[in-house]
Amino acid sequence: MKMNIGVRAHDYGRHTPEELTSILKQAGFDSCQLAMSKALEGMDASVGKLNPGLCYSIRRAFEEKEIQISVLGCYIEPSIPDDEARAIQVARFREHVMYARQLGANVIGSETTNFRDMDEGERSVRFGYLVDSVGQMVEAAERYGVIVGIEPVSVHTLNTPELTARLLDIIASDNLQIIFDPVNLITLDNIQRQDELLDRCFDAFGDRIVALHCKDVKVENGELRRTVLGEGWLNYNKLMGWLKENRPGLNLIREGADPATAHKDIAFLKSVI
Repeated sequence: MKMNIGVRAHDYGRHTPEELTSILKQAGFDSCQLAMSKALEGMDASVGKLNPGLCYSIRRAFEEKEIQISVLGCYIEPSIPDDEARAIQVARFREHVMYARQLGANVIGSETTNFRDMDEGERSVRFGYLVDSVGQMVEAAERYGVIVGIEPVSVHTLNTPELTARLLDIIASDNLQIIFDPVNLITLDNIQRQDELLDRCFDAFGDRIVALHCKDVKVENGELRRTVLGEGWLNYNKLMGWLKENRPGLNLIREGADPATAHKDIAFLKSVI
């Protein structure tokens, strides 16, 4: 079964919907992750901008070029401790949930707030805030018939496969799924054991993966460096082998694309799927 090859839309800059879809189609992509405030001219991150007319015009531009909005990006801060600020973040996400289907999207994605340089003892507190926020996000998603896609990241509040499984158990809703970015869980400490990491992810949330972020990484001068797909160390054979068998037809989203080398990324993904 064909897997849909897409891209993070704002890797191509900010454009009108018509310009953006033409650019993505010409580049060879079938779909995209659309963060409207980052990719569309005239849009910002404030609450209250979305409306049926605007969403209809955006949807028409994407449908005319046959570009699927595989993930509607709404990257908020769901585990910050300031209750008022967090409520504003959640309200913005809920607004995206309300209008997602009018845009032709079924998945609204977010990460879980940067945790870098924080005391590890704070994680359980931040995780509590995350559970509260995601619970509200999923309640809205159930009402509107769409999916919340949460993305674990090694330096964010939700940082391991096991903690991700715990979030899924607590929320206990099919409307909560996972956007899987294996590179975002790779560190200098585990890159040599990435097959074990992939197995832990498949065990923890494999049946809940709703989209795959595609990146590649290698170690240079003692640091992790991003690279063109296929030129890094990520075990794409193991990753795609498992996904083809267990999540056929999954949407693949190239994140961090360089337009000058996007053709190499597309060719590599076609070779492994």
